[in-house]
Amino acid sequence: MQQNRKIASRFNRSAAVTGFVGGVLWSAIAWAAYFFQFTDLSVADFVLRSWVWMPWAETWVAELLSIILVGLLSIFIAFVYFLFMKKQKGILPSLLFGVVLWVLVQLVLAPIIHGVDSAFQADRNANITTMCLYLLYAVFIGYSISFEYQQSQAYQEQD
Repeated sequence: MQQNRKIASRFNRSAAVTGFVGGVLWSAIAWAAYFFQFTDLSVADFVLRSWVWMPWAETWVAELLSIILVGLLSIFIAFVYFLFMKKQKGILPSLLFGVVLWVLVQLVLAPIIHGVDSAFQADRNANITTMCLYLLYAVFIGYSISFEYQQSQAYQEQD
């Protein structure tokens, strides 16, 4: 019983770290894509500027804060993956998870957020860039969590 609790605690910590690092890493890369004009929306446009209309929201501080907020939100997303898809092997489930996330954010949430264009209004380059970022993000989250789970299963079978 104690061993199972210890393993569950380690998984929760691992999923949280994976989610936060994945969110920060891939949103920072998304900001770089905005900086190099691969897309017309920055991370702060979507996360912060849609509901904060103060002058500081147009600065690099807003971008940094938005990247951290995405990291925190990503912890929740990693737990969702952990709860429902941790036993999935391979890259395909992670890619499908990324497509679902992209559809949810770009087609469902974007139209209801002030100042954010949905995928139907964005240009092709922006859609391709964001889709690739979501796929890479989901593969990072999914593969990391699934790998950790598979390794722990193999370790438990050895005992």
